[in-house]
Amino acid sequence: MRRYAIVLLAPLFGWIVGGAQPQQIRPTGGFPKTVRVRLWYSQPPLTLKLTAGPGQAKLRKCVSCAEISFTSLAIRTSGSQVQIEGDKTPIIEVRVSGVYEAAAVNAPALRADFPLTIRASDGKLQVTATMPMDEYIAGVLAGETGNFQSDETLEAMAVAARTYALHFGARHWLEGFDFCDSTHCQNLRLAAVSPRLRKLAEATAGEVLWYDGEPAATYYHANCGGTTEDGRYILGNDEQWAPYLKQHSDAYCVRTGNSRWRSEVSRQELHRALAAEGVDIPGQIHSVVVAQRTASGRVEFLTMTGSHSVTVPGLTFRLAVGRNIGWERLKSNWYDVRVEGSNVIFQGRGSGHGVGLCQVGAEAMGEEGKSYREILAFYYPGTRLGVSAQGTQWQQLASEDVVLFTTRPERDRPLLSMASVNIHEAEENTRLLYNGRIKLKVYATLAEFRDATGQPGWVAASTRGNTIRLQPTDVLREAGTLERTLHHELLHVLVESHAKPGTQLWFREGLVLYLAQPQAVLKNTGGFPTLDALNNALRRPASEAEVRQAYAEARARVAKMIAQSGKETVIRWLQEGLPAINRD
Repeated sequence: MRRYAIVLLAPLFGWIVGGAQPQQIRPTGGFPKTVRVRLWYSQPPLTLKLTAGPGQAKLRKCVSCAEISFTSLAIRTSGSQVQIEGDKTPIIEVRVSGVYEAAAVNAPALRADFPLTIRASDGKLQVTATMPMDEYIAGVLAGETGNFQSDETLEAMAVAARTYALHFGARHWLEGFDFCDSTHCQNLRLAAVSPRLRKLAEATAGEVLWYDGEPAATYYHANCGGTTEDGRYILGNDEQWAPYLKQHSDAYCVRTGNSRWRSEVSRQELHRALAAEGVDIPGQIHSVVVAQRTASGRVEFLTMTGSHSVTVPGLTFRLAVGRNIGWERLKSNWYDVRVEGSNVIFQGRGSGHGVGLCQVGAEAMGEEGKSYREILAFYYPGTRLGVSAQGTQWQQLASEDVVLFTTRPERDRPLLSMASVNIHEAEENTRLLYNGRIKLKVYATLAEFRDATGQPGWVAASTRGNTIRLQPTDVLREAGTLERTLHHELLHVLVESHAKPGTQLWFREGLVLYLAQPQAVLKNTGGFPTLDALNNALRRPASEAEVRQAYAEARARVAKMIAQSGKETVIRWLQEGLPAINRD
């Protein structure tokens, strides 16, 4: 039997019982098959209008509220709350499901069928969509690939975009969603998604470029000008060196012959743009000179002279111009520069940072008959294409009770004795016996764990039958939750193996929580009107907060049953079935 998402109540349990903030495990690497995307991120709307055909769409005013059908409504902000037009009472959030059209001012109308959660902050709406990963990738193709003709190039871009999302997917974790729809993550144009783009995204469904067991940092850009840039010039301090992002010549890119450009900005607007980014050039700008170039020829540092000289990194310089004057004024970091009169003149080639996949070159490769695999191999040499983390070499350790699969045996060997102690204690405590040896599989990285299990960042372990799959033990140790995680999952194996078929999920989950910490005092939160609603929240939680609430209520119900009928009786109900009075 496979449990839905084994949300690790070990790290969350202290929060459920005592009200303290839980220790979080920051997600890195992969995401599940559905993702949360903040729409209109750069320009949050003040009003959102929703329309739908009769019976096609519904809304809820809270997690446990009944659904209400609608055909037309407008949602506005009311301070930090939202207000539905015609409804006098502001509420915390609105949840929309079904098929609908959403329209914000100065933005294309979006026709969609994925759930929306609408909240408010700082007088503006926060609209978060939960959509399939492939729909997100199709939207990125619509936003990032222009008028590409080659299907192979688009499939290569789909893989690059998916891998990029998985590598950088934790950027907005603390804000409660996975990706934004702006170029900060990837340019998303859901309203422009076509059947062709959906088909091409689905053709590569799940495929990711891997390097050393992690999704690669698959940067891409518009035009490299004939030579790509080495990735070390844009990788942040927290990024590992990426040998697959090495500088190399690109004959495919220059075949179009249109990479040259010229632009100019006034000295005054350049001075203001730099100041806006914290770069102070004293006095009036008299000269701008390239001080140092990278091996590819791109600008690494410039010297700017006012009343005295200041050295400015090339990336900072381009960022200042792009953000405050316009990205079309300085299309890349590959240029010559001079001051003429009141203007600064740039003559350059290429477009974008030059790292990774060159879209112009990739399109030329596709039109020449190269496959998407060949395109990816050319721009990301050394990576491996696959639907699961590549390169894992499992080693096996064993004891009388446990078989351990790991890539780092010396680090993980203590799990054998730790698991054995927990197994014997659980058998003594419940008078139930484990059926066969337990298998523990410890993943080398968070990315591999999430790729193999499909679980989000707040799930630290996943169990199927007698096999427990864990995040890396050093991650769990750092969070202070390793022993509790293992204890919790071992109890789940025991409970699931003895549960009568059809035993309700809330009872099984609540019993595990009680057995893990029987002394904890917890009141029933009463947040779910029926047991069906509670089971649904455990199977398909809408948020981390909802699943916490569901687990808290499940445990409280079981604790009450044990207080009234005794632990031995409740464990017998696990095997024989719940009495009717406890099934409703």
